[in-house]
Amino acid sequence: MAKVRGEGTIFKDSRGLWVAQVDLGHSPDGKRLRKRVSSKSRNEVIRKRRDLLRSIEANTLTTGRVPTVEQWLNHWVTTIAPANVRPSTLRGYESTIRQHHIPHIGKRRLDKLTTDDVRFLHSQMERGGSKPSTVLRAHTILSKALKDAVREGAVGFNICDRMDRPKSRTEPRGAFSEAEANAVLTTAQGDGIHWYSRWLAALKLGARQGELLGLEWDRVDLQAGTIDLSWQLQEIPWQHGAGCGCKDLAKRAQTCPQRVPKVRPDFEIRPCFEGRWFTRPKTQAGVRLLPLPESLRVALLQLWQEGPRNEYGLVWATAEGTPLRANEDRTAWLELCKRAGVRPLTLHAARHTMVSLLLDEGVSPEVIRQIAGHSSILSTRNYMHVSLDQARSALGALG
Repeated sequence: MAKVRGEGTIFKDSRGLWVAQVDLGHSPDGKRLRKRVSSKSRNEVIRKRRDLLRSIEANTLTTGRVPTVEQWLNHWVTTIAPANVRPSTLRGYESTIRQHHIPHIGKRRLDKLTTDDVRFLHSQMERGGSKPSTVLRAHTILSKALKDAVREGAVGFNICDRMDRPKSRTEPRGAFSEAEANAVLTTAQGDGIHWYSRWLAALKLGARQGELLGLEWDRVDLQAGTIDLSWQLQEIPWQHGAGCGCKDLAKRAQTCPQRVPKVRPDFEIRPCFEGRWFTRPKTQAGVRLLPLPESLRVALLQLWQEGPRNEYGLVWATAEGTPLRANEDRTAWLELCKRAGVRPLTLHAARHTMVSLLLDEGVSPEVIRQIAGHSSILSTRNYMHVSLDQARSALGALG
């Protein structure tokens, strides 16, 4: 056996292969950590050892057992990501990982992942009918997970940093014209005060869906004509409780007798119904007290007088008195658009419409920002739509 001082050892093993072994110190449990490379040629194993030492010097060598992409992503989305993102974002991560990352590149070892592997993920998603925006989202999530893997020493570098991001065409944000918005509200009047007031609030306040589905009567002041948008309703996934005793932690957390919502410790929530919780807005700018337009104040007064109430104190609920689910709310909106004979824009288009109509009226972008609850004026600008009347007036000024 020959030894190269400071560079590990070189020897022949029982198979007749040359082996180079480098000592990497000890693991947290006190076990000795070593890294080996082998070859039939002594010169080749010397070259491999030299590359190994360079990796150590460059701090790109990971020690211990390297996980697969599937193992790391499952660990990341369960242990690391929840501390940094909101529950709705986390649900999106989990869905993308389950549907795309694991089936296509999950078995690849993390340190063996290549740019070709990532491009393979892109191509398989495209073949499966995924939109460019979905492919970009999957790439971004993978890059975030690999960035944390580098930070925690699970892998030497983020392979996504060594390639271009997939291209995604930005879809224009839709907004109804004033005539379309009026057609929607006129049609909604025939559906009763419950649904009419719901869509009137969406178009007049431009509030987010979760803010209105989670609106409670004790935050509506009909006499003063104000509405407090300081909470919203969100579905939050469950996780096993600490020391729950479940033998198989892989089973659905919903069945755990000590289940708890999967949120970071500082995330403020209040229970509502089953897996739906009252949560604070994403930013402090989202917490706002708005004046009620008179038409909406009158509609809410009628809704309050006609009832019925529900045990959760919600303004809008199902006939059974339980909170409306987001998908039920969206379905009702699209059916309304169809009956009103307008474009079937998403429910979020109501928010865009409010911003657009206020812009048409010459309202300051800063005032619009505060009404919409945007954290910065840059966010508000993404919602603005120049009307034909504004464009005609501006161009007419040129003579």
